[in-house]
Amino acid sequence: MIKFKLSKTNFILLNIFIFLIIIVRSIYLYEVVKNREVFFELIIAFFSSILSLFPFTLSWYKFGRPRLTDWVKFSTFLYLILNYYLVSDKFYLKDVGIYGEVYVNISYIYDTLVVIFVGLLTINIIDLLFLVINFKNVKNTASLKLDSTYVLRNEKIFIYLSIISMILSYFLLLTGLIGYGADGEAASGSYSFLIQIINYFSPLFYFTYVIIKFMSGNNSKLFTNSFKLYNILYIIFGLFAGMKGILIFGIVLFLIPFLASGRGIPLKVIIPLALFLIILYPFNSNYREALTKTDSKIVALQIAVVKTVNIDFSGSLNENTNSYSDRISMFSYLLFSIEKEKDWNFYKNMERFVYLPVSMVPRIIIPSKPAEENGAHLQQMIVRGVRNSPTPTVYGWAYLEGGVIFVFLHIAILSIVLNIIQFLPFKGSMFYFIFYSQVLIKSIIIEQDVYFFIATLFQMIFVYYFFSKIFFKKVIGK
Repeated sequence: MIKFKLSKTNFILLNIFIFLIIIVRSIYLYEVVKNREVFFELIIAFFSSILSLFPFTLSWYKFGRPRLTDWVKFSTFLYLILNYYLVSDKFYLKDVGIYGEVYVNISYIYDTLVVIFVGLLTINIIDLLFLVINFKNVKNTASLKLDSTYVLRNEKIFIYLSIISMILSYFLLLTGLIGYGADGEAASGSYSFLIQIINYFSPLFYFTYVIIKFMSGNNSKLFTNSFKLYNILYIIFGLFAGMKGILIFGIVLFLIPFLASGRGIPLKVIIPLALFLIILYPFNSNYREALTKTDSKIVALQIAVVKTVNIDFSGSLNENTNSYSDRISMFSYLLFSIEKEKDWNFYKNMERFVYLPVSMVPRIIIPSKPAEENGAHLQQMIVRGVRNSPTPTVYGWAYLEGGVIFVFLHIAILSIVLNIIQFLPFKGSMFYFIFYSQVLIKSIIIEQDVYFFIATLFQMIFVYYFFSKIFFKKVIGK
C-alpha cells in the first residue's frame, strides 16, 4: 500500500540521489560538449534544479504534499531543465529541434537557461514572502481536509445531468466538433457555447462522482451504478476522442479525492495502471493514424487495438518512453520564442492585462478582448501550413511580451495568484476542494499563458461555487 508520504530520511535520500545524478550528468556534459562554452550553462541549470526540486520535496516532507507553486517549479524542471540535461550534447541534431525540422540556435541556449532561472527565482521569492506573512498558518498551508462531511444534494438531478452531459459529449465527438482532428472553425461557431459548457462540466461531474464515492461514502444502489456507468463512459470517450490528456488527467482527478480520503494505492492497482500508461501512447498514435484513413471512429478504434496488441512489447516500451519524453520536451520551443521575440507582434508589453477584470464578459460585448490564438500565431513563425498550437511554456509566452522583465512580471503575478489561493480563509469547504484541485492540475501544465490562466480562474470560481452549492450539502461538522 503506497500513501505517498515523505519522511525526513526519504526527503534527504531523495535529494541526494537526484542531485548526485544531476552532478554526474553535468560532469559528463562538461567533458563531451565541445561546440560551445557549456560551463556557465551547467551552473545556471544546476541552481535552477535546486530552485525547482528542493522546494517541491521540502513542501512534500513538511506539509504532506507540494503546494500549487511547487507543482509549477516541478513541472519547470520536468518540461525544461530535465530536457536540457537530456539533449544538451545533441543540440547540433535536427531531431532535437522543433518537429525534428527546425534546428536549435545554440547561441540562445544560455539565454534560455537564464530566463528559466529568473522565473524560478521569482516564484521562490514570492513563496517566501507569503510564508512569512502567513507564518501562523504555515502548517496547514497544503491541507485539503474538509471541515465537514458532505453528501450529494439533488442526487437524481445530478445523475441525470451527468449522463446528459456525457451524451452531449458523444454527440459533439461523433459530429467532429471535439476530439482529435476536430473542425476548429465549426467549434468556434454556433456550437462554441455548448462545447465550453461540456468542457467544464464533463470532468466536473466525473470529479464529483469520485469525491462522493471516496470522501462521503455514498453507497446507494442508484449512485453506485451511476458511478460505474459514468466511469465506463468517460474512459470510452477518452479513447474515442483520441486525446490522451483526457485519460491521464482523469487519473489525476481520481487520485486527488482518493488520496485525500486517507487511502493508499495497493500495489496490485499500480501495476495495471503502469501498463495502461505504457500502452496509451502507442494506442493513441495508432488510433490517430487510423482516423486519417477512415471516417468511422469504431473502425479506427478496432484497427488501433489490433495494431497495439500485435506490436513488439520491448520496441513499444522504447517508443512509448520516447513519446512521453517528446511530450514534455519544451526547451527547444522556449529557446525559439526567445530567439524570435523581436519578430513577435501579437501580444506585447502586457497591454492585454487591462482586460482581465472583464475577461468573463462575452466577446460579443467586448470584441477586442484577447483571444487565445497565440499558439496558432507562433506556429506560423515555425512552420507554415501545419495545423498545430505549440507552446513555449509560461516562460516563453512571458518573454515574447518584451524580454526578461516580463518573465519576472508574469511569473510574479502567477505566483501571487497561486499563493492567494493557497492561503484562502475558507479552506475546508467543498467549493475550495473542487477549485483547488482543478487549479492544481492547471499548475502542473506550465504550457499556458499567464493571462489566459488567470482569466479562466474567474470562470472556474463562478462555475464551481454555484455547482458546489447546488449539488453538495454539509451535514456533520468535524
